[in-house]
Amino acid sequence: MKNLNLFYTAAFAFASVAATAQIQQTPVHGGGNQIILSKEKSQAATGSMFANDKFMPARISSYDKTVLVRYNAYSDHFELSDPLAGTNSILPTQKDVTITLTSTGTQYSLQQYKTKDDEEKTGYLSIVSDKPNVKIFKRERIHLQPEVFPANSYSTYKPANYKKLDNEFYISLKGADAVYFSSKKELAKLVPAKSKEVLEFIKKNKLDLEKETDLQQLGTYLDTVL
Repeated sequence: MKNLNLFYTAAFAFASVAATAQIQQTPVHGGGNQIILSKEKSQAATGSMFANDKFMPARISSYDKTVLVRYNAYSDHFELSDPLAGTNSILPTQKDVTITLTSTGTQYSLQQYKTKDDEEKTGYLSIVSDKPNVKIFKRERIHLQPEVFPANSYSTYKPANYKKLDNEFYISLKGADAVYFSSKKELAKLVPAKSKEVLEFIKKNKLDLEKETDLQQLGTYLDTVL
């Protein structure tokens, strides 16, 4: 019986130490013998939802003066800044309006396009090549990774994070809606009557379909064969 009492005493002491350690590691609430583990508070997301955090001077085809803008690639809209008033606003979306960053010459326009998942969208794409019969665009994307709460006392909380994804490229032929492409074979299928010639041109000139300068060269070529 004495040994049994010693066992229960040791077991109770061990349980008390373990509970105390758990309480020290994780904030608790509640009274009596009830222990309620508190949930970690959400924190502000890290990273940036903008293609460039800084407002940059730009010319908008529907405006008569230079303005300051930045592109929100997560929500797919442009913000306007008015330093004198100390305010920011969202640029209304308008078809056939181009936004040109004066420092880089980069142009954006509102386009209808079909994604790689055949989802039809309307949004801002930057212009890579602009020819009468062929227009090639780039889509900038930012994804919000959700926050992660710790599953136990050994893991840590991770706030949500805005992460830049790889650019996507789209092509519009003879005024049709822009469609996604990621390989030379996908691109060649879009011009079935000239697919063999297109593939030979890409191979001969060692074009990289993720390089804008190469896509400009390709756009110029395609415009001559359509």
